[in-house]
Amino acid sequence: MGELLAEAGTSGGKVVLVRGEAGIGKSALVRAFLESTAHKADTHIGFCDDLQTPQPFGPLWDVARDEPALHRALKDTDRQAVLEALVDLLSVSRSLAVLAIEDTQWSDEATLDAIKYVGRRIDGTRGLLILTYRVGEVDIDHPLRTVIGDLPARSVVRIELGGLTRSAVAEIVRGSSLDPDRVFEATRGNPFLVTEMASTGEGEVPGSVRDSVMARVTKLSDPARNMLRTLSVIPGRVALAELALVVGGSDEQLAESERQGLLEVGGDSVSFRHELIRRAVESSLTIAEGVAIHRDILARLPGDTDSARVVHHARYASDVDRLIEHAPAAARAACDVASHREAASHYRALEPHLDRVAAPERAKILSDWARVEYYLDSVESIEILDRAISLLQEPGSERTLARALAMGVDINRAHGRPDTALAQAVEAIRILELDTPGADLANALVAYAWLMIHRGQIGQAEDSANRAIAVAEATHAELAMLAALGAKSTMAYARGEPLGLRLLDDLRARARRGGHRVEEVLALLHMALVALELRDLERAWDVATQARGTAIRYELPILETTAIGVCAEIRLWDGSWVEAEDLASETIGRHSNTDLRLSTVLGAIRTRTGQSGEGYLQRAWTLATHSGEITFQLASASALAEHMWIERRCDPGLLGQFRDLVDRGIRDEYPWPAGPLAAWLWRLGYLREIPTGLPEPYIDLSAGRIGSAADFWDSKKVPYERGLALLSGDLPERLRSIEVLESLGASAVASRVRQDLRAEGVLVPRGKGRATRTHRAGLTARQAEVLHLLGEGLSNTDIADRLFVSPRTVENHVSAVLSKLDATSRSEAVASAKDKGLLAG
Repeated sequence: MGELLAEAGTSGGKVVLVRGEAGIGKSALVRAFLESTAHKADTHIGFCDDLQTPQPFGPLWDVARDEPALHRALKDTDRQAVLEALVDLLSVSRSLAVLAIEDTQWSDEATLDAIKYVGRRIDGTRGLLILTYRVGEVDIDHPLRTVIGDLPARSVVRIELGGLTRSAVAEIVRGSSLDPDRVFEATRGNPFLVTEMASTGEGEVPGSVRDSVMARVTKLSDPARNMLRTLSVIPGRVALAELALVVGGSDEQLAESERQGLLEVGGDSVSFRHELIRRAVESSLTIAEGVAIHRDILARLPGDTDSARVVHHARYASDVDRLIEHAPAAARAACDVASHREAASHYRALEPHLDRVAAPERAKILSDWARVEYYLDSVESIEILDRAISLLQEPGSERTLARALAMGVDINRAHGRPDTALAQAVEAIRILELDTPGADLANALVAYAWLMIHRGQIGQAEDSANRAIAVAEATHAELAMLAALGAKSTMAYARGEPLGLRLLDDLRARARRGGHRVEEVLALLHMALVALELRDLERAWDVATQARGTAIRYELPILETTAIGVCAEIRLWDGSWVEAEDLASETIGRHSNTDLRLSTVLGAIRTRTGQSGEGYLQRAWTLATHSGEITFQLASASALAEHMWIERRCDPGLLGQFRDLVDRGIRDEYPWPAGPLAAWLWRLGYLREIPTGLPEPYIDLSAGRIGSAADFWDSKKVPYERGLALLSGDLPERLRSIEVLESLGASAVASRVRQDLRAEGVLVPRGKGRATRTHRAGLTARQAEVLHLLGEGLSNTDIADRLFVSPRTVENHVSAVLSKLDATSRSEAVASAKDKGLLAG
């Protein structure tokens, strides 16, 4: 790591992942490195704790003791200021810097957000971000996997620690009565276990680390042992000021435990020397003893103790009253810093006891919980909200019911229940119109307006948005005003009015100033989606990546996934198919609406490049039809029509539906999404000419103005559409189209053009070989990485663990690798790759 730190001073920082099993020496390595570099670098360390629900930014509070800017940001719960302070910490121009975060398998969501934020900017710093984590605890669904998996590969260095050798174990136990071979076999060289066994000096090998640790505990006095047992139920470090007040310990008892190597004092706090020691002591407690200790701690905690910590002890103490009292507050505090997973954990802990909460308060808790689960992209949000709605059917709860129904519009639409979403929007408006207009009515009107936009019913959308603006202005409902103006501005931008883009950007800034995180990301997403629709790809990419980064920063997975889907579609249009395929393959399966977009992207790429994409395209069309959303229907229909043209197989029934869909796109003011579908229907002979009302480059095709259409797409930097335009021209233009298509890797499309020309008696030049592509087998960077790991004989689960992705994502990549190598099995793919020189023999 010393070399990495030296490089950071000249070529940018790195994220260093140190992984290994518990007790393997991760902490010892990190601390030794920090000590050895303290004279030439600013060093900082923070610790993640194994709390039931950890405190947001938990390890950063350790770092903040000596960093006033970070401490101030944490105290003010200013999430953005915390993130920027961390980057500043590693960017000090006068010195190198190291920030180590231990045991990140226990990271809270705010800390994971910080890791991702810093990790993506690390190459612009002069420091190292060192993260330790335990092998085996970061499983398939662990959020740390996604965080690390999203970091730039060039910025990540992985260090995996193994056990001691047999000879090293023998050296450690030399002079004792222990058999080195038996110790090695029992510990597999784990340094912690080896040293613990050696320290006991026992003649027989202990059956577990618990026995080894407890051998030391028994040497303590009764008061010191009681203090240690109490400390064992508090993961992480405990302030020395709390020791007497909360734990009941004294300096003498602390010193006694230190001498036995069980505890260590660092600065103004105390902790176990190793988490395994804490767990060993804790596991020695009976259930009754553990409950009694947690209850005693609860009784001693000061009144201003953080709610999250109270909840931790209340859960173990089975103190339902304290749990009910503090869990909602802990959840709200977590939401305040966008730690939605921590908030959800508090709500889930409270759920078994909700029957003890009065119905009105229970409905509020359920509604708040449903919103949190929605932000986390969890389908559970539907069932939770339905429970809240069922509680609000009593007379006198009408306004609260309407508020829940309005919130349900987004939740149900996102999770594939469009009819329910529409019914709830209509019912919410009906209820609220019976009362004095207020912010709730404005919100319900906005929800309905957005539904109408998605369904292509622009007139109704504008009417509802205008009503929402009037109500929001009269009632000073800022969130509703932002959403309503967002709807109006999006519609204006989509019609080509420049003012619409400026208004959306103003809304984004206004939302950010007001701390309205969801509205800030939505404004960016709406800008990106319309820019994409208008084929302004450079602007679309810039704004979509901003939206993705902002969603990550604010811990809004549902909006992050949406932004990734938009990024993938942009890359499909601008010809960056390798990146589009990787984005789609690694994201598909997370969210129904995004799956629709990503299925279209993957199906189109695979069809164009001569692979099997029909399954993706059929799924996209099914989802689009169910959604009722016109832009999705037009995009998926266009991709299916393209597939029919390439395969020379038509479905007359579907094509009839597609022709009606083009008419609807023109009528409902969606000309740009309707254009590609009209062009494919024209090529298939189902349209005699491309209708007026569609963009000029499409009309130019059927009018014979091929050069004009090709020049337009060239100016927009959309190479595939340029190639498609040229294939409708004269012979020289068709030959140029082949060059364009093959440069993109659209081998199936180019093959069709070649066949048509040969059928006309044209001698077609040989095509370019695979050497012109980025990878000789046409693999993306991620697929090439997966192929290499297949060559090592790793299973999908092992590959997922290595790359920090899900096994489902690995399956997607393996499927693509087999297809591109024309292989039917993993072993065949590896053999083929070796034959082609893609893998070492």
